[in-house]
Amino acid sequence: MISRPFNILYLSSFGNLWGGGQISLFHLVKNLDKSQFRPHVIIPEEGILADRLREQSIEVSILELPKLVNIEIHKNLKALYELSRLIKRYDINLIHTDGPRNTFYAGLAAKTKKLPLVWHVRASNPDKYDRLLVHLSSRLILVANSLRSRFHWMSRRHKLVTIYNGIDLSEFQSDQESSRFRKEYGIHEQSLLIGVVGRIEFLKGQKYLIEACGMLKDKSPDFHLLVAGEVVDSTYFKECKDMAKEYGIHNRVLFPGHISHISQFLKEIDIFVLPSLFEAFPRSLIEAMGASKPVVVTDVGGCSEAVEDNISGFIVPPKDAKFLSERIHLLNLDNELRGEMGNAARIRAEKMFTIEHNVKQTEQVYRELLKRN
Repeated sequence: MISRPFNILYLSSFGNLWGGGQISLFHLVKNLDKSQFRPHVIIPEEGILADRLREQSIEVSILELPKLVNIEIHKNLKALYELSRLIKRYDINLIHTDGPRNTFYAGLAAKTKKLPLVWHVRASNPDKYDRLLVHLSSRLILVANSLRSRFHWMSRRHKLVTIYNGIDLSEFQSDQESSRFRKEYGIHEQSLLIGVVGRIEFLKGQKYLIEACGMLKDKSPDFHLLVAGEVVDSTYFKECKDMAKEYGIHNRVLFPGHISHISQFLKEIDIFVLPSLFEAFPRSLIEAMGASKPVVVTDVGGCSEAVEDNISGFIVPPKDAKFLSERIHLLNLDNELRGEMGNAARIRAEKMFTIEHNVKQTEQVYRELLKRN
């Protein structure tokens, strides 16, 4: 007898496809074994995520969940009712959430209907509702082992499982050349091109990379820095630009804004740097590794779980522009070292960070909760 697929309901905190969490969700549901699991996705608004999901013939529902602290309590109750209605409509067997707010609503509904709930934890910083959300969850998928410290008080540690983000390695083949950014900004093919991707805000630490490049100016005069990402803090953005002027490298520090196709960006750069002050497990890092790029990352969150120091890249202390500059300079001087580290990064990505590996482990969590082998 052929068993029907389990219906899995996913809740996304955002409707765009810019953040790592939404990109990871898209790749997960796209690559699920559809003979075993049928995905349905709830997002708060129409947008590119909904469009891309529908292109994959994945059912999408739009439901905005109000803030938990809300004087208009009837809105919270209405949202909970609508969520419960969708669970019944699609005959849901398991719920998979990605943030505190949707875990709260889905958790209440799951408890009422006696369904298992998987909370995908993608942030290191604690939430004031963590203890309640853990109680509402059957399993917590952590994107890195470093996130276990967020739940240090938990007694039932079996609820925690680490599954690293996964990427589609075919998108990052190193033999596919690109020169869009070099042509657009008039950067010579032989010039060293350093790249960073992330929202322009203090916690991403771009100013320390700019400072490091300022120290690099006299040692390595032929370089450019691409600081890609959406500006979310205009004051910090100005601080970064002013710092580039102060070091006399403003004509070499370029801000191309949000990058829709990071694979193209990564194919052009020579070194990927992530100078963050705070991270969980950055997707851009494993994408750079998948693109065979040597990486220089700060020792925050799960970065040291992704990178083997001195093998697939360099790990440096956060806020240490001098150390960061020295590591970039070392890579600039040694083309062979860049190649060796880039190859090692790709091999590590192939071993640990593929979407196939990510999906297989996630499906195993579902099977354990649904008791199907």
